[in-house]
Amino acid sequence: MASDSAHVFNREKNSAAASTTQPPLADLSLLILFPFAALCLCVVVATLLRDGDTGWHLGAGAWMLEHHAVPGTDPFSFSAHGKPWVAHEWLSELAMITAWRIAGWSGVMALFGVALAALYAIVTQHLVRWQRAGAAAVMLIYMSIGSYQSWLARPHLLALPLLAYWLVSLMRAREADRAPPAALALLMLIWVNAHGSFVLGLALTGAFGLEALVMASAARRLRVVIDWGRFGLLCLIVALLNPAGIHGLLYPFYVNNLTLIAHIGEWQPANFGKWTGFEILILSALFFLFFRPTRIPVIRLLILLGTFHLALQHLRQEIILAVMGTLLLAEPLGRAWADGEQRPRPPLLPRLWRERHDLAPLLLVGAALYVGMIGFRLAVPFARPDSSTVPLAALQHVPADLRRQPVFNEYSFGGLLIYKGIRPFIDGRSDMYGDAFTEDYVKIADGDTARWRAAERKWRFGWVIMPPDSPLVALVAREPGWRQIYADKNAAILAADRARPGSGGRHAQAVGQVHAP
Repeated sequence: MASDSAHVFNREKNSAAASTTQPPLADLSLLILFPFAALCLCVVVATLLRDGDTGWHLGAGAWMLEHHAVPGTDPFSFSAHGKPWVAHEWLSELAMITAWRIAGWSGVMALFGVALAALYAIVTQHLVRWQRAGAAAVMLIYMSIGSYQSWLARPHLLALPLLAYWLVSLMRAREADRAPPAALALLMLIWVNAHGSFVLGLALTGAFGLEALVMASAARRLRVVIDWGRFGLLCLIVALLNPAGIHGLLYPFYVNNLTLIAHIGEWQPANFGKWTGFEILILSALFFLFFRPTRIPVIRLLILLGTFHLALQHLRQEIILAVMGTLLLAEPLGRAWADGEQRPRPPLLPRLWRERHDLAPLLLVGAALYVGMIGFRLAVPFARPDSSTVPLAALQHVPADLRRQPVFNEYSFGGLLIYKGIRPFIDGRSDMYGDAFTEDYVKIADGDTARWRAAERKWRFGWVIMPPDSPLVALVAREPGWRQIYADKNAAILAADRARPGSGGRHAQAVGQVHAP
């Protein structure tokens, strides 16, 4: 497919650069409005903070600021206290806690809003090289539909701009028929310490290197192997520069092979039993690809199919498909729907610079919108809302002395407990707890009486906090020596009647609460 596209790239690039263009008002409007819309949604809509894991990421960041180190063992739970655990996403967690200490939840929302605005800016700049403004806007809307459910205050959202920039840089390198610049490997140094999705960057580098080799003439293949091989090796070496070394490089594969992920919502396979944004995304893509003949280079088609496979396997990968699919399909769809117009169009930023005087009023308005929205969010305090994964109201009804007792908690509540300085039984760091522990936890939460009593004898729980409809709540409420002390729509709390002086020893001690800004 498109085996001569590298030569076509160069001819079209030269002719497009030589052409005279009008001030790119439509393209600039897209570049301002879509990133701004993403920023607004993040800093205004509270759903960004609906995930329980946000709490333990903030707790990890606070621990690192206090100890000036990346933890090598678990400092938070009582059930796995001291067990080996490395904060693989330490750079993102430091950014999160810094934003939190500057402006509380408003700072966290602003941080993730800026990250999403950067993502949309990168994608928009790429789209307008291949698409008309209207078509680019449609693709951005579809990307939003496919990704919105994963807009959560967690490190993966901070890594998305890195993924987008990396993929665009690889495509630009192929367009110029060269290997990526060595300086791009510096991005890998940030990425590997920010989120586990860095392995996608390594895989994409290998895939585009293979594409370069396949499409190169026989005389140039050795040069291609040397140039792309050198860049790939450099990226691999840089990827080892993380607190866990080689284990950090293998960490994403370790997590993906755990059997416990079958019990975690975001690791579930795609469900087409009801209408979802993911199905809209798939059907829309098929419509536009089939309506006009669309040619996709074979390596890029394999990348798309591989990403599609991951999204079908795990819901959490849908956002990766939405972003990568938008970027990879921009050129094929742009060529298929070009109707004789020049493709690719000249890069947007140089055009903006050439026409900066004519576009100055629009640029100033755009800058004012961004500064005003971020300033508003930082200036106005924001309280994190109570939710089914962050039961703030319920936790307020737990007395201070009870908080120091060992707790059996809902998996998704663990992040909130860490954030509040309470040692959880389990939390979102499922890779640390392991398959056996998590399987046992799931069966207890499902109401297995024998397992609950065995765990209660071992850990001597002082209280339980679970969703009100949990089978364990009904089980514990019937157990002698237990009583329910609070319940609302998000959580029920039960406490042991018997006094337990010194219960739990070191495990009952509270961890340091995240300090207020």
